[in-house]
Amino acid sequence: MNASVERGLVAVLREALPGLHVREATCADPLPSDLQMAVVECSSIEHVAGPLHRATVRVWLGTPAFDAGETAHTHSVGRLRTALETAAADSVATAAVFDPACGEASWRGCFVQSVSQDVVDNTWRTTIQAVVGLSAG
Repeated sequence: MNASVERGLVAVLREALPGLHVREATCADPLPSDLQMAVVECSSIEHVAGPLHRATVRVWLGTPAFDAGETAHTHSVGRLRTALETAAADSVATAAVFDPACGEASWRGCFVQSVSQDVVDNTWRTTIQAVVGLSAG
């Protein structure tokens, strides 16, 4: 189900952030190193009770440092965080995009836990960790 959750969240982010390259962590395509992109990873899914599950999701946003400054990266981080917070606030609209793309679970909510930023291999990199509530079945 992890890959399905990634697919669903990628669909939500692509709709909210046109122009930003967004992909699943489980995608086998090579990672281009010359463009800004967000990678969605669903690292774990826990069964809570009945059909309810809790997924731990990380979204990495990378911006090549040689092409764009920290200001451009920070602007994109703000847009990405706003997209996740909007997804959390408007569950009905988010479910309309997430559920068909995921196929295995239904959107029940989202909470952004943390945001961290650093530079890795000449790339501005921000990690946003969130908990996503799901209903499977």
